[in-house]
Amino acid sequence: MAWLSTLAYLADIFGKLNELCLAPQGKQVNILQAKDKLVSFSRKIQYWISAVEQNNFECFQTLDDFLEESEVDLDMEIRDGIKAHLSSLQQSLSD
Repeated sequence: MAWLSTLAYLADIFGKLNELCLAPQGKQVNILQAKDKLVSFSRKIQYWISAVEQNNFECFQTLDDFLEESEVDLDMEIRDGIKAHLSSLQQSLSD
C-alpha cells in the first residue's frame, strides 16, 4: 500500500507541475506574469506542506481518493517524505 500512496502523490504533484509549466507558454505572457505564477505556486506549496502536517490530503486529489477508497491512514514515513519533497521543491523554486 505504501508504494501506491507514493504513486498517487507523484501523479498529483506531476499534474500540478505540468500546469505550472504550461501556464507561462503563450504569446501574451511576459516575464512579470511568469514570475507571479512561480510566486503563487511557491505559496501553494507552503499551504500543501501545512495541510499534509494536519493529515489533510484534499489538495492531492488522487492521493486523497486512494486513501479514502482503501480506508487506510497514510504512514508517517510517507507523510514525512511528502513534506520533505514539497520543501525541496519550494527551495528549488526560490533559488
